[in-house]
Amino acid sequence: MGHAKIRIVDGIDAGLEKELPESGTVTVGRRSSCDLVLRVDSVSREHCRIERQDSAYWIYDNGSSNGTLLNGLRIEKARLVHGDVITLDRVTLEYLEEADSNQTREMIREFVVQRRPDSDGTYTAENSLIGKTLKHYKVLSVIGEGGMALVYKSRDERNSSIVALKVLKRGETVDQENLQRFLKEFKTGSKLNHPNIMQVFEIGEVDGTYFISMEYINGSSLQEILDEKGRLSAEGTLKIGIQVAKALEFAFNQRIIHRDIKPENILISREGEVKITDLGLAKELKRYVSVNITKTGEGIGTLHYMSPEQVENTRDVDQRADIYSLGATLYECLCGQPPFDEVGVWKFVEAINEKPPPDLNERVPNLHPAVWPVIQKSLAKRPEERQQSPTEFRQELERLLGLVTTKKAT
Repeated sequence: MGHAKIRIVDGIDAGLEKELPESGTVTVGRRSSCDLVLRVDSVSREHCRIERQDSAYWIYDNGSSNGTLLNGLRIEKARLVHGDVITLDRVTLEYLEEADSNQTREMIREFVVQRRPDSDGTYTAENSLIGKTLKHYKVLSVIGEGGMALVYKSRDERNSSIVALKVLKRGETVDQENLQRFLKEFKTGSKLNHPNIMQVFEIGEVDGTYFISMEYINGSSLQEILDEKGRLSAEGTLKIGIQVAKALEFAFNQRIIHRDIKPENILISREGEVKITDLGLAKELKRYVSVNITKTGEGIGTLHYMSPEQVENTRDVDQRADIYSLGATLYECLCGQPPFDEVGVWKFVEAINEKPPPDLNERVPNLHPAVWPVIQKSLAKRPEERQQSPTEFRQELERLLGLVTTKKAT
């Protein structure tokens, strides 16, 4: 375990940090003798304490009058994990760990890693939102950035719960195309309430700044995990694939397809729970949508994971495009690279349409022989040759998981 510290997120001492010792107790409160002094009247004199036990740090409430909240839940005792938010009435603290440079930090599941603390200057000038309040959401820190939005860890001041606040980027004016996609993401997400789909709570606007409040996931994206580890075990890959397939199965039953399944849009919590996010490209099956590839290689979807029919602008796509995208994602999880990685957009399109994906058995040593045929089927050029529904794909992945775990045990 690397060094750990507590950082004050808001209030008059925002930015102040206290490094936690390898042994002993750190007291937090209003009393001047505390190890971390909080100059706020509503904080108790000795509000809480943090102790090192069994190679981990634990937080204890010291019988405070207003309670100690961890990620929005009132606690008496809890183990701390990197990124945890501690609320002491009107003061917010964040627990941070510096990862051991010689060892990948793993959490609960063998395929889950935690995000390292953000370094200064990683994100754009929109960091100015930190410390501000949008409607009833107090913005605490940046946790991610995409092409059209930033995502902030925030606190809902109504109940002290921690949420993810997705804020649409803007210049002097709001890009109307991005705004429409943003509104669509909320509309679609609000229809889908499933354990493997990130829950969407509310959309709002303050002085021209548009935001969506969503479920906060303390963990990492699959893309971050792959960047960290290179590739995953067959067991870990199948566990992820099954949960994503369950999400797609639920969405398909609501007549909705995602159209942008990729590692970046798959989040994994520290408990190993998998959730899909970014529903800005999702659509209802009854509507026709034209697909265009731009000069940068981006269309509706992301080229590395797009099916042949999705790069065509002459016909619509259905749930089998999501099956292809999930298959391409699982392919990358297993061998560390997507099925196709040509240089140049049109060479890429040609490969997707005409080239067979390289045999996984040649890229992954000792892969169970039953795995490649299932993944290969999901990557078929013709939609009718793939698994025909997320349910069918899920069932095949569950069968594979049984085979892989049985082989592992023998």
